[in-house]
Amino acid sequence: MRFLGPHACEEALARNELQGLWIAPAAFARVGKLIAGARTAGVVIHRESMEGLDRRSQGQRHQGVLGEGGPFAYAAFEEVLTRVAARGGAALVLALDGVTDPNNLGAILRSAAAAAVDAVILPERRSAAVNETVIRASAGTAGRVPVCQVVNLGRTLDDLKEAGAWIYGLAAGEGSRDYLREAFDRATVLVMGAEGEGLHLKIRERCDGLLHIPMPGGTESLNVSAAAAVTLFRVIARRGSSEVSP
Repeated sequence: MRFLGPHACEEALARNELQGLWIAPAAFARVGKLIAGARTAGVVIHRESMEGLDRRSQGQRHQGVLGEGGPFAYAAFEEVLTRVAARGGAALVLALDGVTDPNNLGAILRSAAAAAVDAVILPERRSAAVNETVIRASAGTAGRVPVCQVVNLGRTLDDLKEAGAWIYGLAAGEGSRDYLREAFDRATVLVMGAEGEGLHLKIRERCDGLLHIPMPGGTESLNVSAAAAVTLFRVIARRGSSEVSP
């Protein structure tokens, strides 16, 4: 996997995923910390022209720094269950049902990292995988939160229920509750569906409750990455102060 730009390379180095580093001469002065860390970790550092980096990155933006390493390291679902159990009512997990756009996934992972969620769960099918585009869209933060790939998302939600979590699906329609009125005072799993298609019926049926984000401006819905960010930080606000008004 390639890591484009200094931030993505720094994150990969912190996860012990960086194996090689190519830096343009003009960038050496501003990435001294990255170079020092890479040398300490035994990462091979190459001096490369901007033209050479353009070829390596296939024309994608790299800011004079490009890294290479192994594939993205997904977390095991057993680790997620253990963390949810240990965190009790403070647990917060984000599950994505059919989010196939890598830029959306990257933006969601950035919000998840900022919100310090316990895990992000992706189905192996009908979902974008974590790749270079996702890492770039996350501004290099994709590895800050455990990301888990599962074969069957529905069964995974059942397992999270058994671990004590309450499953909320973000979906408008009959039976959906205004998310501003929810306390989020227990272990929470937020399930976000793809734009347009929304939650698949079998996933919707497994949710303990459905929530929607009010749209006073008349817009039908938010982009899934924006909806994820809004909802995650609403959970944090509700949990951070008992005085947050519904």
